[in-house]
Amino acid sequence: MSCNTFFCMIGVCFFILSLHLLSVVAGLSVGDTDEKIDRSESCTSDESKDGECDWSYESGDGSVSEEGSTCTLYLAESSIPGAGLGIFSAIDRKEGDIVGNGDVIIPVIDFVYHMSADYKFNPSFHFDPTTNYVWDGREFGLQYETALVNNGVAAFAPGLDCAINCHLGLLNVDKTPPVYDTGNLHRSKDPGAGGFTPYRNSSTVVTAFIPAGGELFKSYGNDYFLTRKSLELVPVWEDYPQAEEFVGLFNKLWDDELSHLSFGAVSDLWNLVYEFPLRSRLFNALPKNMEEFEEVILKGIRAILQPHFTRDLSYLKQHGRCVDNIISQPSNLKQAGRGAFATRHLSRDEIVTGAPLIWFPNGDYFKMYEGNWSSQVDPPDIKNQAGSQIFLNYCWTHAESTLFLCPYGSGVQYINHNQSLANIRVQWTEDGEMGHMAKRLVEHPEKMFPKANPGLSLEFIATRDIAPGEELFFDYGDAWEKAWNAHVTLWVPDKNHSQYQSAREWNEEFPNAVLRTVQEQVKEPYPDHFMFRCLKEIGAYDVTVEEALELWSEVRTVGLPCSIQERHMTGGEHQYIVHFLPDPDYESNLDELGLGADEGGQLWWMETDWIVREAIKVADVPYTTDMQMKKAFRHPMGIPDEIFPAAWRGYRAVGL
Repeated sequence: MSCNTFFCMIGVCFFILSLHLLSVVAGLSVGDTDEKIDRSESCTSDESKDGECDWSYESGDGSVSEEGSTCTLYLAESSIPGAGLGIFSAIDRKEGDIVGNGDVIIPVIDFVYHMSADYKFNPSFHFDPTTNYVWDGREFGLQYETALVNNGVAAFAPGLDCAINCHLGLLNVDKTPPVYDTGNLHRSKDPGAGGFTPYRNSSTVVTAFIPAGGELFKSYGNDYFLTRKSLELVPVWEDYPQAEEFVGLFNKLWDDELSHLSFGAVSDLWNLVYEFPLRSRLFNALPKNMEEFEEVILKGIRAILQPHFTRDLSYLKQHGRCVDNIISQPSNLKQAGRGAFATRHLSRDEIVTGAPLIWFPNGDYFKMYEGNWSSQVDPPDIKNQAGSQIFLNYCWTHAESTLFLCPYGSGVQYINHNQSLANIRVQWTEDGEMGHMAKRLVEHPEKMFPKANPGLSLEFIATRDIAPGEELFFDYGDAWEKAWNAHVTLWVPDKNHSQYQSAREWNEEFPNAVLRTVQEQVKEPYPDHFMFRCLKEIGAYDVTVEEALELWSEVRTVGLPCSIQERHMTGGEHQYIVHFLPDPDYESNLDELGLGADEGGQLWWMETDWIVREAIKVADVPYTTDMQMKKAFRHPMGIPDEIFPAAWRGYRAVGL
């Protein structure tokens, strides 16, 4: 359509209304027996709260479950057709409630750079299983793990986040940043240091009322829908308020100009509008009939959407998998960090949780190669592997195949290995349940191309009765046990690690420390893994104390690399002059600051005016955290031999 869709629709509406009015003038029957619904009141005084209507929804079965022995959260087939699995609440939840028990966030660092080694530095490799399962790492505070702070790290959130779908008209949850927790392990004495992601307890918080049975939805952003051909008619965020506005306009015309028409006549007119042949995203956000039209007038557009995306609790209990049976706490195993613990009594052979799987043809996806990681100007050296992504430790493989399977069930990633105390086993989900396709188990693995999620799902089963608060263990297999024992036996800490303290810990211990200048650091240097990052409004004004504290509190804030040139005392507070330093993420930082290349050309030798201490932050140099130590333990879990399909044995994928 050549004009803005919204205004075109208004024009169409006026055109149709005009035709209808002409038909009335011509004496055509419009009917006068239908009763018009009274739209003068949207709710009674008994239904209002603080002068506003209460439009909360009743539970699907009229009851509200109480948390405790009853599951309150399910993984089940999404209410969005073709969207796979989704997360559903079994109880009413209000804004501000926390959903679930917190999940790990797994950084995927410089993935494109390392994978480009097999493609002659061409990042457009043909199969990337992580595409639809990772988020911008800055949303979770992962940016300091890489030199390319604005786009070098992705976040794999294998708990609720991987299964929560997006409906831009019914958004009801958001994610909180994870807690950074190394499990009190220290690289100078603990061989387990760096063997698990330190980013844990990323919680899901309710942003709008969710009725019992309602599916959870978070925003993927408009671009997710605008860039996919198959989703070209799916409404985006702004279409829903525009649809409400259009309904309001139609309703006003009804009141002002068409009040003499019967409800049936106006209903016919609305049907003509809705059935207009030129479809668009906005048209698809409109109410389908006058019953829904009235609901939008009374309660807003969410009211007509919610019933379509709410499942009966009986369905969830029968076909879903409970995903709040597990909570994370410090493990009873010294080197394991966090562990998985039962939130309620679990009976023998009970399904503790379910986990869909994404797959990788081989382990090349997890490799990190030698190279200039900081600049990434030249391709990595494919002949020299420097290490592996921490992602590897959360995936499963088998000795008779190169295939890797990575689960994304909530809490699954916290289940530790213990052969003697194992109380959990795994089995394949029944065919048709949880999106599992049993035919995959008898087909050649290449049949799963090109889908990252090929329709495979595992169930975690209690091997005996498990008491509330008891830790859950799974047998990772003999190969993992042997690799861990060898790691512990051969592990020797680096000599310079005894005094190691991360920048995060230093900032917490010394939040107001006087910072040393470049000249002072000659005699009293900071640790090699420390760097400074500074806030600065280029070309405008220096940030105030309040602005600096607010900016650093935002998880996406990065700051610019800087060095401290001078320091003086004014008004009882220290202030500093800093230089900005060359940054490998130069172009991205210019975009963040709203600068063009010509303006940014002077940035890296620029000297600030006096800035407040709160505008300067100590950060870890990229690639120096525990998780990125070359000695950190890396080994995948083993898929139990008794469930590994014969059709997959002998599969060897070469390259990517």
